[in-house]
Amino acid sequence: MISAQLRNKANEFLNSRKHANNLADILQMFEAETENYTPLLLTIEVIFTELLKRGDLIQHIVPLKPIDQSPEAEYTRWLCECYEAAVNRALECIRRGRTSSRLQALVTACKLMQAEGKHPLETSSGYYFPSVRLKNIFTVLLDSETPMTAPITRFQEFTEYRDVQQHGLKVLAALAYRKSPSPTYMQNFLELLDKLLATEIPTENKPKAKERDNADKEMKVLCAAEGKPNFSYNNAVCRRYANRCWGFACQWPLCEDSRTHRRALLLLVERLMPLLNRPHLATDMLCDSLDAGGPISMLALQGVLELVRHHNIDYPDMYDRLYAMFEPEMFATRYKKRLMHLADIFLSSTHLPESLVAAFAKRLSRLALVASPEDTKGLLQLVANLLLRHPALKRMICCEDTPAIMSNDPYVMEESSPSRARALGSSLWEVRALARHWEPAVCAAAAHALAAADASAAPVWLPDDASFDAELKKRFKTIELNFIRPQSMALPAGERLLPYWELMA
Repeated sequence: MISAQLRNKANEFLNSRKHANNLADILQMFEAETENYTPLLLTIEVIFTELLKRGDLIQHIVPLKPIDQSPEAEYTRWLCECYEAAVNRALECIRRGRTSSRLQALVTACKLMQAEGKHPLETSSGYYFPSVRLKNIFTVLLDSETPMTAPITRFQEFTEYRDVQQHGLKVLAALAYRKSPSPTYMQNFLELLDKLLATEIPTENKPKAKERDNADKEMKVLCAAEGKPNFSYNNAVCRRYANRCWGFACQWPLCEDSRTHRRALLLLVERLMPLLNRPHLATDMLCDSLDAGGPISMLALQGVLELVRHHNIDYPDMYDRLYAMFEPEMFATRYKKRLMHLADIFLSSTHLPESLVAAFAKRLSRLALVASPEDTKGLLQLVANLLLRHPALKRMICCEDTPAIMSNDPYVMEESSPSRARALGSSLWEVRALARHWEPAVCAAAAHALAAADASAAPVWLPDDASFDAELKKRFKTIELNFIRPQSMALPAGERLLPYWELMA
């Protein structure tokens, strides 16, 4: 929030030129401040946005003629110098000060870029985007010695605009060439590229005329100005620069640092795979990441699935690798839901060997015994899907009225290969045990899995948000709290607990 003193100085400067020194005083205050730059940033944003709207910063330069030395021209040149100084101050504040001030500095720099795009410093009749300002912002975000996660995350609100996305990818591709970048630079670069690709880029080069007209009406443009031509968005250009950015990043040692490695994999599998011209070139990176184990292998699994399904890439022992990922340690990672979803896709084919599917069903059931209720529901849903797709696994269901015929479970949990786990000789007694779980949602999930193997039984399933409501609807027996029914406010006869209590004022 702008302080009263700064607001008065800004209003006096904008209302009368005799208070022109107020602008110099405001810029001088940046050197005295060390932490909270927010009031100063908001002040220069208000001042120069208004000056750009008025056109006070436009310099009329005529070729082959000497520079105008009139007082009006001198004042305009001085305002332009102050504008450049204010922009530089805002860029410097992105690197220092409080977190709130750094975020405000980024917003101020972007707002000034927007105002300059709508009201250029030079007379222009067409669409104009100040790419130089965006390049300066990216340079500050990338060349910082510390991670710029917070400012880059805040910058995402501007990447929703199509012109920022297209010009941002172009600028980022120009800044990407580095032979030996630091880990911080790589981290900032990958995060910034991820934010630029947050808004989906259409994959069709030539949409239909009606769809193109509707898209132009709904398209958000940062530097759109009334009375000027609209911005011409080109998705092919965006894809080309996205490929160029990733091509430079692939030359860096992304796999040396685990955090950078995870960020690169997330960017690849969630944003870049549909945009790459030659996605098969990422095979080596994905295969090496799949062998790394842990969360990194879970992320690489999605990329390998994309290559196998759409690009005819054959990966040997794929199901053995997937089977080995289901360990108790998976519940400590944030990508466990992703792993379950990908496993459901990998096991969706009805032509898989029965022994392979049985091994997965048995391993998932065994893990459900030690998982949290939330994870147990996901595992049981996956088991139910396997039983629905492969009716031959019905014989693994342990019925209540069938006596136990095995003294020991022949299934080998420690075996890493599903073909040698001997799952077909076992049963899904774990699912039957989970049907008596204390959590109602887990009981319902287990009942659903058991019903999936019996075509005559109706599945019993409760949605996740119905557990609490179901508990509220239950009627409980009234519980007596006293041994002797009280007849009045007086203490009952034979009271012996009162001496041990004392009321405090």
